[in-house]
Amino acid sequence: MGRARDYGFVPETGKGALAGVVVGVVVGGVVGVVQAVLWAVSAPWDGHSGTRGPYTLPMTVAAFVIGAVAARQVRLRLWPLVAFAGGIATLALGEALWRVTPETTNYGFQRWLLGGVHLLAAVAGFAVAAWLVAATRRWWSRIAMLGVLAAVCVLAVPLAEPASRWHLARGFTLVGVPLVAPHLPGYRLYEAAAPVVGGAGEPVIMLEYRRVGAETVGGSRLGIQVLLRRSSAATPARACARPYYADSWAAGSEPCRPASRDRWVRHGWEGRVAVFAHSGGALVEIESHGAEETTLLAAVEATRPISAESLADQVRPVR
Repeated sequence: MGRARDYGFVPETGKGALAGVVVGVVVGGVVGVVQAVLWAVSAPWDGHSGTRGPYTLPMTVAAFVIGAVAARQVRLRLWPLVAFAGGIATLALGEALWRVTPETTNYGFQRWLLGGVHLLAAVAGFAVAAWLVAATRRWWSRIAMLGVLAAVCVLAVPLAEPASRWHLARGFTLVGVPLVAPHLPGYRLYEAAAPVVGGAGEPVIMLEYRRVGAETVGGSRLGIQVLLRRSSAATPARACARPYYADSWAAGSEPCRPASRDRWVRHGWEGRVAVFAHSGGALVEIESHGAEETTLLAAVEATRPISAESLADQVRPVR
């Protein structure tokens, strides 16, 4: 007979099955650590915070290869099956957890910390796989375990959008910029750039509005961009003279001019126009290539304070 640590020969008892699951957790921990390291050294391929999509190709391969090597080393019962099932469960749980994971910018934490998601998914995935092949006659427990795994993966889909909006609202609050929103008839809030909490630069919130029913026509050029800054950042006149993206106004820009009391306007190349004003404690810059100056001035006049939750509810999912 095998040695005590040879889990291929554990008798069909509850304790033997539990011991196999514990070893499965250890195997999952090894896989999770390797995946977390690979995640930490990988490039943020989405050009932002790197949270869109949990697995690179090496991480996917590691789920199966490292799992197989580790399971064989500890002589886990039916280790090839555990390695395959554990890899599948790890990837499925990772995708599910990723749907409710926040952008790193929402809370100002380091990207490598998201490796904890991979560690959790791998530990749980290989624990489930080890239980499925455990030496136990309790067949109903295997069905229950598969049911829990399936429920987590299925429920993550409808929870993804509410979770994304909830995290975005927290980011709006933490970034420390007064929240206001313009009234733009015929437009809706198409996108909000995730606020960078704890960033080195000046805190800003960027919103983009597009025409209802024609969101994909003309892209951002025909939309209306709104940039919110703290009112202490500058007066409207100074903000107009030196906008947040000053370099983009370097060519073909006309001098700033006052449109009304505390409202300044600047025209640029190819029909670009921007209005600068203070509203609700925020410095507001509204600009567009496709809207008239009168439309932007009216939007500034109708700008009102808004809660973080209400603003996040108006945004399309960030992911």
